[in-house]
Amino acid sequence: MKQDTLSRKQEIGGLYGYRVIMSLIVANYHIWQQGWLTQGFHLFGKWISYDYITRTGYMMVDGLILLSGFLMFLPHARCMLDGSQPPKTIPFYIKRLARIVPSNLVAVLAALFFIALPQKLYHSPQVMWKDLISHLTFTQTFFFQPYQATHLNGVLWTLCIEMQLYLMFPLIAGCARKKPGLTLGAMAALGWLYRAIVYFKVPDTGMYINQTPAFLDVYALGMLGAMIYVRLRRWLDDHQDWRKWLVHGGAVLVLAFGLVFVSAVLKNQSRMATNGGLSALRLGQLSHRLSLTSGLMCCILGLAFLPRPLEWLFGNRLMKFLAEISFNFYIWHQILAVQMASHWFGYDALHSTPGLQKAFTLLCFAVALVVAMAATYGVEKPAAELIQKWMKQWERKKNDERPQTDNPQ
Repeated sequence: MKQDTLSRKQEIGGLYGYRVIMSLIVANYHIWQQGWLTQGFHLFGKWISYDYITRTGYMMVDGLILLSGFLMFLPHARCMLDGSQPPKTIPFYIKRLARIVPSNLVAVLAALFFIALPQKLYHSPQVMWKDLISHLTFTQTFFFQPYQATHLNGVLWTLCIEMQLYLMFPLIAGCARKKPGLTLGAMAALGWLYRAIVYFKVPDTGMYINQTPAFLDVYALGMLGAMIYVRLRRWLDDHQDWRKWLVHGGAVLVLAFGLVFVSAVLKNQSRMATNGGLSALRLGQLSHRLSLTSGLMCCILGLAFLPRPLEWLFGNRLMKFLAEISFNFYIWHQILAVQMASHWFGYDALHSTPGLQKAFTLLCFAVALVVAMAATYGVEKPAAELIQKWMKQWERKKNDERPQTDNPQ
């Protein structure tokens, strides 16, 4: 009971909504790519367009990686503050593998056996095996075909980046606990340097804009946000007086600033992409990454300290449920949209019929949510529980086999 109370106290309800919103924006972008639904609505007789958000929805992947850096470092930031023991490395790896590998495996094999092979998308066995093995080992971003032209699942490259960051994270976290300024500064410098080299020296940036080094400063920013959060939370918990309302009011202002700032970045990126094409889109993505994630970091911190009525909007049961299935929703939404657009609707009719576009868009979200629920509760959670059970059994067996020393007393 004490542990449950502690977990609830450390829970940041507003971040459920953040994760859901980031995932939905990315999904809306991919679904829009297939259906071309006009992005806007009428309000009191006035047309409100959010086309610029849709056209730049791919950038919210950066927001999800930022959130990962924040959440992964949060227990380490608490340890830095209270002097407790940091999380152990092996359980960290087991937990990450248990969450990601089963869902990735099912998604890759489903794409292979139900889409790629039946539709004869591979022109040679060598290409198929390279595509398959790289996706199963989270190395597809190292090769052109599995990354840029895969016949499996195009969004899985982000899992590759996450897994590479997870692999390095215990070392990074250990350094950050001892030398936070030096570690985060080095990560930021490496991220900036990598993106500068790609921006100014690489003619075709397609293979390089989303490699792991390009996100090092984003991850460092998330880690810095975790440090700020735990210190501000401790200060707030120790001073339950007028400071509480000061922090809550400040959180609303910080969130509002973050939203306005992010909106401005997205509008600028949309203009660059529209006027300059694919090359300008990629260069804009490189140049806007830090400013975008800085604005999103303001949103995360604002959401973390919202007054309870506003926090409920982002941390209610619906948001928690959607956040729980968001990982598999993210995995499945694009490949399902592509298959439905090409085999059920047909692109010619879909792109010229507004009614079909609306039906297609709603159907894509509905089907992706249903599949996400099935994958989450039928694959991800049972597999994670089984892996955790095996891990506990292995630890008990290891402890039982450890030689016992006689007590000299």
